Amino acid sequence: MTGNIIDYLEEYGDLSFKQFPFCEADLLVLAQLSYLRFDGLVPGVVRSRGNWGRPGKSRGQKKGRKGSINKTVTLQEIGERMDPDRFFDRWYEGQNRKLWAAVMDSPRFRKVRCALYGSHTSQAEETQFGAVLFFAEGCLPVAAFRGTDDSLVGWKEDFNLSFQHPVPAQGRSVLYLNRAGALLKGPFLVCGHSKGGNLAVYGALWANPQTRRRIRAVYSLDGPGFLPKALPKERDGTMEGRIVRIVPEFSLVGMLLNHSGPYETVKSRAIGILQHDAFSWEIEGGSFVKAADVDERQKRRNEILNRWIFGLTAEERKLFVDTLFAIVRKTGADTLTGFAGNWKQNLRACLREIRRTDRETQKQMRRILRELIGLYTGVTAAEGKAGQAEDGKDRISH
Repeated sequence: MTGNIIDYLEEYGDLSFKQFPFCEADLLVLAQLSYLRFDGLVPGVVRSRGNWGRPGKSRGQKKGRKGSINKTVTLQEIGERMDPDRFFDRWYEGQNRKLWAAVMDSPRFRKVRCALYGSHTSQAEETQFGAVLFFAEGCLPVAAFRGTDDSLVGWKEDFNLSFQHPVPAQGRSVLYLNRAGALLKGPFLVCGHSKGGNLAVYGALWANPQTRRRIRAVYSLDGPGFLPKALPKERDGTMEGRIVRIVPEFSLVGMLLNHSGPYETVKSRAIGILQHDAFSWEIEGGSFVKAADVDERQKRRNEILNRWIFGLTAEERKLFVDTLFAIVRKTGADTLTGFAGNWKQNLRACLREIRRTDRETQKQMRRILRELIGLYTGVTAAEGKAGQAEDGKDRISH
């Protein structure tokens, strides 16, 4: 019987990793747990004299010898200390609360240990980053990178991927993996969902040679791609065969920009681009339920979006993104849920700000949007004709 990761925990959560070996569902659970706010609960890494990535000291942490991780906490210990009002980000909040309850009921996961937590969000730097190291008994350590949270600055950084290399979070992912590689003694895994998948791949590709050699595999779970210069051949080849991309049938985020290597497709219970939600991914027996490929119509739409992105100059992409978010920030919202919570008033505020934008910027924005609309209108018309030719009915409009 298929289910999602919460159903998986209910079915297999009583089994140890020795009884039921580490699997794809476990990896997705850890990737989703990286969205939680472990601040003050897990020994971390902090900025020190400009060298972000050095190990920090959490309460009760002892000074250990160089080259080892001697202080970890279990998920159960975190559960005993965490403040529910601060622990869950608004993004995926309801689902993450259910996931955490399932984890606390699971002997399989309660004893999983955590260390090397890093989290940093900065409006000035336009960055949002999070990562944590998980240790499941008898399994390889897993470095999990957090995806985009509820902060608008996190979403702004996602859009910045279209013209900026590297974005600050990508630079931090390299420092983080280099630090993890220096402290761990053997091979380890790297994973992340959404932007976390992008950071996982980028960090692995640009980590130092000693660290890269010990990364057994990198899992990008519907993570967006990169600008061409982020994937030079000399970097791409060093991780050949170890980067695993998994996307849903209607993947949008996971098909943006340039990617490294092939991908696998997972079935989802959600509709359309809502399949990006990892809680909708179907699991059976601990494995993803695979689909043949990404939906053909979604592929065409993704190709059009990428054609539009790369058809613009880097300066035009930056203008579009900066203008869009400058307008949104004028509403006073600093989170996506905050903007959506009063969307009618905020939308009116955005429209007012658009009218206040200088004429040249308005002209450029209209032109850029017209190009995108024109591309999508063309493919929709072509799909409509194809549907009518196949069965005499306009399947696009039904």
